[in-house]
Amino acid sequence: MGKSSYPSHLLAVLLCVLLPLYLALRGPASLSDISFVLSSLSERVESIRLTLASPVAGPIAPTPQAFEAAAEPAKEVRRSVQDGRRKRYPSLPDGLAHCINSFEQYPFLAEQVLQRKHARYAKQTPAQKAVGDKLGYPAHFEKARDGIEVNSRFAEQIAQAARVSYHTGSRRLEDEDDAEFGVVDLAFGHLSRDWSSQGAKERQAVFPPVMAALEQHFGGKGRGNRVLVPGIGMGRLASDIADLGYDVTANELDYSSILTYHFLANHTSSLHQHKLQPFVTKWTHQANPSSRYSALTVPDHWPNKAVKLVEGDFLEMFPQEGEFDAVVSLFFIDIGNNVVDFLTEIHRLLKPGGVWINLGPLKWGTHTALQLSAEEVLELADMIGFDVDHTSRRSIDSLYAEQPETLLKFTYGEYLPWPCE
Repeated sequence: MGKSSYPSHLLAVLLCVLLPLYLALRGPASLSDISFVLSSLSERVESIRLTLASPVAGPIAPTPQAFEAAAEPAKEVRRSVQDGRRKRYPSLPDGLAHCINSFEQYPFLAEQVLQRKHARYAKQTPAQKAVGDKLGYPAHFEKARDGIEVNSRFAEQIAQAARVSYHTGSRRLEDEDDAEFGVVDLAFGHLSRDWSSQGAKERQAVFPPVMAALEQHFGGKGRGNRVLVPGIGMGRLASDIADLGYDVTANELDYSSILTYHFLANHTSSLHQHKLQPFVTKWTHQANPSSRYSALTVPDHWPNKAVKLVEGDFLEMFPQEGEFDAVVSLFFIDIGNNVVDFLTEIHRLLKPGGVWINLGPLKWGTHTALQLSAEEVLELADMIGFDVDHTSRRSIDSLYAEQPETLLKFTYGEYLPWPCE
């Protein structure tokens, strides 16, 4: 009884004491400001209620993320519920339910991003807000909501197609609060790179060297040669290789990419059929604010349905040795826990005389056991048994999923491709 009544008492105190004090300090406030304050208080009280209702799990060390999320104390509760649901649906691949839920909850997640932006805007003094009004700043919130509505329709289509494809029915797959904005936001960025005209410049920097290395090794004879492309992301490189006549097997672990690729390949009847605004919540590093509302259409090229997609961990999905004539990796070998495992597996999967073509930066994560230089990676390849063609090595500068007219550009220096046999 005491636990259940405490949050309501706390809410009464907050409303009766803090809200009048806020209004007295700020002066007349807009209705939207008051609404946002009440909403934030309600969320905070609900967070406290969930925490009090859950078993004590011991102290948790604070993280930077804890200060960003309004209801962070309840995350441990939600995670345990989610784990329970995964046990109830063992037929679903790991990560699938989370991705479907995230696509379905996209409009709410994106609105929360806007609310956080509006909260910072609302904290200004009346004089400061008047300056923002003259700049037309409030109009950005409505324009962004229009873009979110466009994206929401696309995200819902992906989620519904996934439910049909994986036979989930209409059941709730995980708690709504477990949905993750970054899952969808990252998918939209990758989609713009792989399947829009806007991404053509980035693709043109890295795809041709890979294709040229393949053509050189096989003498331009693609048909009959089996090529594996692990970590395909949205699948454009694998599709383009298949267009040349190669027998392509693709592999991907991330279901945000898998679901989006499946949707494009199987639910598209015309080029440029699907519209989205992938940068609508990104308001920083811009020369012109209109770039945040830039719309694009996908796909700009037909996905090649001959590509065979294998879903799951690259290190676990290919038991047969010597299965492929070539392995092509792009922005891939630096994402695993240990690069030794990746290179060993690539070598095992190649037929005698097969070729490994790799291109991509060595952007090792903090989870990576070995953060090697390019020279050390080449030495490792030699130790594993590759015959490294050092003459093919070169540096290629490229961008990745760049926002239009951005003032911040990350340029990746590629020391590859290197054909290894």
